[in-house]
Amino acid sequence: MNSLTKSFSKIAGYYDDLMKDVDYEGWIHYILDIADLYDVQMSSLLDVTCGTGNSTIPFVETGLSSIIGADGSFEMLEVAKRKRSDLFFVQANARNLPFAGHFNLVISIFDSLNYILDYNDLLAAFDSIKESLLPGGHFIFDLNTPYGLKTVLERDVRKDNTNLISVWRNAYDEKERILTLHLTLYIKKDNGWSRVDEIHRERGYTEDKIREGLESSGFSIQGTFKCFEHSRVDRFTKRILYIAKS
Repeated sequence: MNSLTKSFSKIAGYYDDLMKDVDYEGWIHYILDIADLYDVQMSSLLDVTCGTGNSTIPFVETGLSSIIGADGSFEMLEVAKRKRSDLFFVQANARNLPFAGHFNLVISIFDSLNYILDYNDLLAAFDSIKESLLPGGHFIFDLNTPYGLKTVLERDVRKDNTNLISVWRNAYDEKERILTLHLTLYIKKDNGWSRVDEIHRERGYTEDKIREGLESSGFSIQGTFKCFEHSRVDRFTKRILYIAKS
């Protein structure tokens, strides 16, 4: 079991409540805008690290004939399947996807690939994604930069609602470029409160290392942007959107 999978086992049932402020539909509209800019074919889609399906389901409205969500966490996928039983969600690690030459477009959003802490493992994921694409297919994804992870709030953050309290404690290791998030949930039950703890870690990758890795996997880099913008990347960019072609 990899670190990404471990990080989303206990909290799967509460993930959507924790992420309710994330504008997934806006994120997808941005990706569609970028896809149009680069003339991306949109007949088939693989959403790698799809989680509970929040990044997969909005694509239903685009008329795609084939949509598959893949994630390493069984628990997260169970939530996704309950939302849309008509979509195909498969448990699969990004490094070992069970597809070959099937998709026009592969996406991975919300810095999910930052959870791959070893660079060689990230390269394996790039290789696997490349193999999943049809010739001329595209891979669109975002990653937090080391600067982006460094600037994450360093104080404790507490978020409350009626039945769920979450406490987020962050620490950044500048040498390793790893952000460690200690997440504690307090869940209201009939007989009181229960507690759930998880540790999440993300590694920041520079644009140069990602470009190098994509090219070693046989991709050509079509473009990079400050995520959610059409602006060029600079040293203060916190999250980069990458567009690569097989």
